[in-house]
Amino acid sequence: MDSRKMMKRGLLVLGCAAGAAALRSLGRTAPPEEEGDLAAGMEIRLETFRTRDGAVLRVKRYAREGGQPVILAHGFTGNGLEFDLPHRRQNLALFLAENGYDVWVSSFRGCGRDPYRSEAPHWLHSVDHLAAFDADALIRGVGETTGRKPLWIGHSMGGMVLYMYLQGAAMEAGSEGSFRADADLAAERNRSLLGGIAIGSPPGLHQGGGDWIASLSRLPAFRANVSGLVSYLERLDRKSPCIDFGRLGAVCERNPRLGKQLAARGPVARALYNAKNVDPDVGYSLLKWASDKVTARMTIQIVRLGLDPDFRSYDGTWNYTAGMERLSAPMFFVTGTRDFAGADNLRLQGYQAVSSPIRDYKCYPEYGHTDLVMGKRVYEEVYPDILAWMRKVESGG
Repeated sequence: MDSRKMMKRGLLVLGCAAGAAALRSLGRTAPPEEEGDLAAGMEIRLETFRTRDGAVLRVKRYAREGGQPVILAHGFTGNGLEFDLPHRRQNLALFLAENGYDVWVSSFRGCGRDPYRSEAPHWLHSVDHLAAFDADALIRGVGETTGRKPLWIGHSMGGMVLYMYLQGAAMEAGSEGSFRADADLAAERNRSLLGGIAIGSPPGLHQGGGDWIASLSRLPAFRANVSGLVSYLERLDRKSPCIDFGRLGAVCERNPRLGKQLAARGPVARALYNAKNVDPDVGYSLLKWASDKVTARMTIQIVRLGLDPDFRSYDGTWNYTAGMERLSAPMFFVTGTRDFAGADNLRLQGYQAVSSPIRDYKCYPEYGHTDLVMGKRVYEEVYPDILAWMRKVESGG
């Protein structure tokens, strides 16, 4: 690929957040007709939790009374349906439920499909809010409901939220609440979980990104483009802070043929996963159902990694990358050789940095980022490893 084509690709990917600013949600619902076939014989409940700052989190629960509870937390621009697609062999929630687990499919504030759509009290939240309020409400709520310490499985940002939560991320209620990372709270939170699995969740980018991020970062204008995007997002935050990637799903829903073409070889699909490792119908379902809202502040926090390899709080006062040693709960870090988050970032800044007495790391050849959750062979390769690790932790390691 010549430099001009690479630049166009870079601008397209970096501009996704900016270009979505004018889009608005269509309020679509989850796929009941497809879901019903897969969930036959399962007891499905709608559980609701309220965060300390007023967000309402609605969770889909594959209820297994007495089973080990596990919370599934989605990535940036997504929702809980990425774990619960209408495809039996690409549905981690169903796989775990069929193996006896009490599965809680969560969507962060402002995300999800009715009836499991969570509500945000405002659109000025950062990723810190998700750790300080959403993760706190989910873990406390599931623990109180079941009487057991839950496991947490986070994909991409969902794993990063786990790192932040376990480091003691806390805020005052309100959009401008002051941030702190409390060491005593961190110790308490690490004891509140049975363990955590981080899938494609970089604690930072000190080793550079993988796949297309590595290509972009070598461009002469890369940092200038990132700086320009951050400036745009800061202006957007003052005017229209909700960025709705759900519009992509609406386009796919109205135009299935186009949606499947985008899933097979479109620029968004190429950014999300290794297309050779994803069935086009599954990729289409991901784009159709699991594309969702973010905020300008969340996007700024993620995009800043292109300027500073350390992942920091939105106000810049806490370095989450440097704080990984605060993690003492059992941890399993999962990545792929083609994961744009960069496999070495999870290995060096994650697996080797935490103080967890039980910690493991696995890198899957030819897996990209989201196909670690819904790739062609996850049912045979990734899901059994996740299940085995969870059972190891349940048995005491």
